[in-house]
Amino acid sequence: MAKKRGRKKTQRRSRRSFNLLNAAELYVQTSILTNGMFNANPVQFITGRTPYLVPRGTVGVIGNAYQPSNTDSVITLPELFGVDSSKTTLVGSTGYTATLGGRSFAADPSAALATITANTKANIMPMLVQTVGTKVFFNILKKATTKQRSMINMGFKAVGVKEVKV
Repeated sequence: MAKKRGRKKTQRRSRRSFNLLNAAELYVQTSILTNGMFNANPVQFITGRTPYLVPRGTVGVIGNAYQPSNTDSVITLPELFGVDSSKTTLVGSTGYTATLGGRSFAADPSAALATITANTKANIMPMLVQTVGTKVFFNILKKATTKQRSMINMGFKAVGVKEVKV
Protein backbone atom coordinates (compact mmCIF):
# COMPACT_ATOMS: atom_id res chain seq x y z
CA MET A 1 0.00 0.00 0.00
CA ALA A 2 1.30 3.41 -0.94
CA LYS A 3 2.13 6.05 1.62
CA LYS A 4 -0.58 8.61 2.22
CA ARG A 5 0.08 12.05 1.04
CA GLY A 6 -0.71 14.80 3.36
CA ARG A 7 0.58 16.95 6.08
CA LYS A 8 3.71 15.70 7.76
CA LYS A 9 3.50 15.42 11.51
CA THR A 10 5.90 17.85 13.22
CA GLN A 11 8.18 16.41 15.82
CA ARG A 12 8.11 17.96 19.25
CA ARG A 13 11.50 18.89 20.49
CA SER A 14 12.26 19.41 24.14
CA ARG A 15 14.45 22.26 25.26
CA ARG A 16 18.03 21.50 26.11
CA SER A 17 18.47 21.95 29.83
CA PHE A 18 21.21 21.64 32.42
CA ASN A 19 20.47 18.86 34.89
CA LEU A 20 21.96 19.59 38.32
CA LEU A 21 21.72 15.99 39.53
CA ASN A 22 23.58 14.69 36.47
CA ALA A 23 26.22 17.38 36.97
CA ALA A 24 26.71 16.30 40.59
CA GLU A 25 27.07 12.67 39.49
CA LEU A 26 29.60 13.66 36.84
CA TYR A 27 31.67 15.62 39.39
CA VAL A 28 31.69 12.68 41.83
CA GLN A 29 32.76 10.24 39.09
CA THR A 30 35.47 12.67 37.90
CA SER A 31 36.67 13.06 41.48
CA ILE A 32 36.98 9.28 41.86
CA LEU A 33 39.10 9.05 38.70
CA THR A 34 41.36 12.02 39.45
CA ASN A 35 41.88 10.91 43.06
CA GLY A 36 42.73 7.39 41.94
CA MET A 37 45.01 8.27 39.05
CA PHE A 38 46.53 11.62 40.02
CA ASN A 39 45.97 11.77 43.83
CA ALA A 40 44.25 15.15 43.45
CA ASN A 41 40.64 16.24 43.32
CA PRO A 42 39.37 17.72 40.01
CA VAL A 43 39.91 21.34 41.07
CA GLN A 44 43.43 20.62 42.30
CA PHE A 45 44.20 18.63 39.14
CA ILE A 46 43.08 21.41 36.78
CA THR A 47 44.41 24.46 38.66
CA GLY A 48 47.54 22.94 40.17
CA ARG A 49 46.75 24.34 43.60
CA THR A 50 47.54 21.56 46.03
CA PRO A 51 47.37 21.99 49.80
CA TYR A 52 50.47 21.50 51.88
CA LEU A 53 50.91 21.24 55.62
CA VAL A 54 52.19 24.21 57.60
CA PRO A 55 53.55 23.36 61.06
CA ARG A 56 51.27 24.28 63.95
CA GLY A 57 52.05 27.68 65.41
CA THR A 58 53.39 29.21 62.20
CA VAL A 59 51.55 31.88 60.28
CA GLY A 60 51.80 32.07 56.55
CA VAL A 61 49.89 33.55 53.66
CA ILE A 62 49.22 31.23 50.77
CA GLY A 63 47.09 33.41 48.49
CA ASN A 64 45.67 32.40 45.12
CA ALA A 65 48.97 31.68 43.41
CA TYR A 66 49.89 28.43 41.73
CA GLN A 67 50.97 25.98 44.39
CA PRO A 68 52.63 22.88 42.96
CA SER A 69 52.69 19.69 44.97
CA ASN A 70 55.66 18.74 47.09
CA THR A 71 54.94 15.00 46.93
CA ASP A 72 55.83 12.72 44.06
CA SER A 73 52.49 10.91 43.88
CA VAL A 74 50.36 14.01 43.17
CA ILE A 75 50.22 15.06 39.52
CA THR A 76 48.45 18.18 38.26
CA LEU A 77 47.63 19.36 34.76
CA PRO A 78 50.07 22.33 34.90
CA GLU A 79 52.85 19.91 35.81
CA LEU A 80 51.96 17.71 32.85
CA PHE A 81 52.14 20.73 30.52
CA GLY A 82 55.36 22.01 32.12
CA VAL A 83 53.96 25.25 33.52
CA ASP A 84 56.14 25.24 36.62
CA SER A 85 59.51 23.67 36.15
CA SER A 86 61.29 25.69 38.82
CA LYS A 87 61.01 25.26 42.56
CA THR A 88 58.76 27.67 44.44
CA THR A 89 59.77 28.68 47.96
CA LEU A 90 57.18 30.15 50.28
CA VAL A 91 58.34 31.98 53.41
CA GLY A 92 55.99 32.45 56.37
CA SER A 93 56.00 35.46 58.67
CA THR A 94 57.78 33.40 61.37
CA GLY A 95 60.59 32.38 59.04
CA TYR A 96 59.19 28.96 58.12
CA THR A 97 60.02 28.08 54.51
CA ALA A 98 58.38 25.49 52.30
CA THR A 99 59.82 24.40 48.97
CA LEU A 100 57.20 23.22 46.51
CA GLY A 101 57.23 21.80 43.02
CA GLY A 102 60.37 21.59 41.03
CA ARG A 103 59.34 19.11 38.37
CA SER A 104 57.94 19.29 34.91
CA PHE A 105 56.69 16.27 33.05
CA ALA A 106 56.75 18.01 29.67
CA ALA A 107 60.42 17.12 29.15
CA ASP A 108 60.11 13.53 30.45
CA PRO A 109 56.55 12.18 30.03
CA SER A 110 57.65 8.66 30.99
CA ALA A 111 58.01 9.77 34.63
CA ALA A 112 54.43 11.03 34.63
CA LEU A 113 53.20 7.83 33.03
CA ALA A 114 55.05 5.77 35.62
CA THR A 115 53.52 7.78 38.46
CA ILE A 116 50.01 7.56 36.97
CA THR A 117 50.44 3.81 36.49
CA ALA A 118 51.64 3.34 40.07
CA ASN A 119 48.74 5.42 41.45
CA THR A 120 46.21 3.52 39.34
CA LYS A 121 47.58 0.12 40.39
CA ALA A 122 47.46 1.13 44.04
CA ASN A 123 43.90 2.52 43.80
CA ILE A 124 42.16 0.34 41.20
CA MET A 125 39.93 -1.64 43.57
CA PRO A 126 38.74 1.37 45.62
CA MET A 127 38.09 3.22 42.35
CA LEU A 128 35.97 0.36 41.00
CA VAL A 129 33.97 0.01 44.22
CA GLN A 130 33.41 3.77 44.45
CA THR A 131 32.39 4.02 40.79
CA VAL A 132 29.83 1.23 41.09
CA GLY A 133 28.61 2.55 44.44
CA THR A 134 28.19 6.05 43.05
CA LYS A 135 26.22 4.81 40.05
CA VAL A 136 23.92 2.72 42.26
CA PHE A 137 23.47 5.59 44.74
CA PHE A 138 22.52 8.13 42.08
CA ASN A 139 20.11 5.69 40.38
CA ILE A 140 18.33 5.04 43.69
CA LEU A 141 18.35 8.76 44.49
CA LYS A 142 16.80 9.63 41.12
CA LYS A 143 14.06 7.01 41.54
CA ALA A 144 13.31 7.94 45.16
CA THR A 145 13.08 11.69 44.58
CA THR A 146 11.11 11.79 41.31
CA LYS A 147 8.10 13.61 42.77
CA GLN A 148 10.18 16.10 44.74
CA ARG A 149 12.36 16.87 41.73
CA SER A 150 9.32 17.43 39.50
CA MET A 151 7.94 19.91 42.04
CA ILE A 152 11.28 21.75 42.10
CA ASN A 153 11.36 21.81 38.29
CA MET A 154 7.81 23.25 38.23
CA GLY A 155 9.02 25.94 40.63
CA PHE A 156 11.89 26.73 38.29
CA LYS A 157 9.43 27.04 35.39
CA ALA A 158 7.15 29.29 37.45
CA VAL A 159 9.93 31.80 38.04
CA GLY A 160 11.06 31.65 34.41
CA VAL A 161 14.13 29.42 34.64
CA LYS A 162 13.64 26.84 31.91
CA GLU A 163 17.24 25.82 31.26
CA VAL A 164 17.90 24.23 34.67
CA LYS A 165 16.47 20.96 35.94
CA VAL A 166 16.99 18.88 39.05
